[in-house]
Amino acid sequence: MGTEINNVADANPATNSVTSYKLKPSLGETFKGILIKEIIHEVLAEKLQGKIYVAEEVSHWTKDIADTINTTIRNRLIMPRYKYVVQVMLGQQLGAGCHYYAKCCWDAESDSQTSDIFSNTSLFCVCTVFGVYLY
Repeated sequence: MGTEINNVADANPATNSVTSYKLKPSLGETFKGILIKEIIHEVLAEKLQGKIYVAEEVSHWTKDIADTINTTIRNRLIMPRYKYVVQVMLGQQLGAGCHYYAKCCWDAESDSQTSDIFSNTSLFCVCTVFGVYLY
């Protein structure tokens, strides 16, 4: 009677593609830590150069920095299947020490992070970008 179609891809030759599941990024698709660090450095210098710490403005500055870094990474770099988390910590320079820790559970072969620091006589800022590869 009729012919049976055993493979869904054979049903429509125009969309004949095979679904693949990648467990790690290709060599050219890995997390580009050095380029991201340069982006962080540029944005922090642009946004914070010459600023004096004002407690009421800090939440606006940190959101603006995180949004700018995230958008710049997305527009400049091609890293398919990566999700980015941008974390910004900004504080007043008072001469006391500060410890910054981040702890993550991830795949060390494909996920990564990079950070940069900006400081002047009034404030300091630490920005970290985490890149998580989606399987």
